[in-house]
Amino acid sequence: MNFQLQGSVAVALPPPIGDSLIGLVLVNNLIRNGYRPVVFGWVAEQLAAWFPHMTVGYQAAYAGAFDTVIELRRTEFGPMLSRSGKTLCLAELPEYGGGKHMVDRIADIAANVFALRDVTHSNGLVVPPGVQRGRFADRVVIHPTGSHREKMWSREKFLALANELSRAHLHPGFLVAPGEFAAWRQSKAQGYEVHTLPRLEDVATWIAESAWFIGNDSGLGHLASSIGVPTLTLFMRRGLARTWRPRWGPGHIVLPPNVIPFGNLKELLWTKLLSVSRVMAHFQALQSRS
Repeated sequence: MNFQLQGSVAVALPPPIGDSLIGLVLVNNLIRNGYRPVVFGWVAEQLAAWFPHMTVGYQAAYAGAFDTVIELRRTEFGPMLSRSGKTLCLAELPEYGGGKHMVDRIADIAANVFALRDVTHSNGLVVPPGVQRGRFADRVVIHPTGSHREKMWSREKFLALANELSRAHLHPGFLVAPGEFAAWRQSKAQGYEVHTLPRLEDVATWIAESAWFIGNDSGLGHLASSIGVPTLTLFMRRGLARTWRPRWGPGHIVLPPNVIPFGNLKELLWTKLLSVSRVMAHFQALQSRS
């Protein structure tokens, strides 16, 4: 498929953080090739200072304003931005499918669907002035939650991992969403800081000023990777890691040992099979290469 971009262009990002950061790869490529898309979505709004070349729009001011509206996946507000009410949804293109990493898929679409000549895999994130990258050289961000419960390692194992990191003379700190803070408050009684921050730009700053990031398969891992913080991501199975692992900065993945042949059973038992010692060993390998 070949699509000619004409007139005014909007990009409507989906709500998940990781999806939005991957969608911004297309935005960055459009900008590099002379287009001036206006970008919509809460992630773009809250990280506007981290994407200085990007123009952020607010839905109410742009109703029916665009000749072309591009969506990574269908959103509620995308059609409202379009003069015709129609949008181009990348997830419905043949080029979006297959077994490639999501970033590779978006770069392929930029080159082969939109015929852009200067194509990069970067989403264009720039750490703002005033944010001191790696300021806390012993701080390890632990993100123990996520939007999909089945992808989350257990609380007990994350706390045990924090104990191991402390014994290695590092300073682990838990980072959770505001709605998750009450459930994690008890961790403070065990001597660990639990942070919840109101805006995504504050989360980005806290991650950027840390030395490492450990978390489940979730959007904050993609944010840490975009910033360039070394990232260790826990995955339930290899196929997910192949498609969704953080790809921008240095990083490792850790999987449970491959002792169960059936996919459904792997997903049910992965948290039990993935040990603290295995995660710690992968972290030490990441640490030695960072």
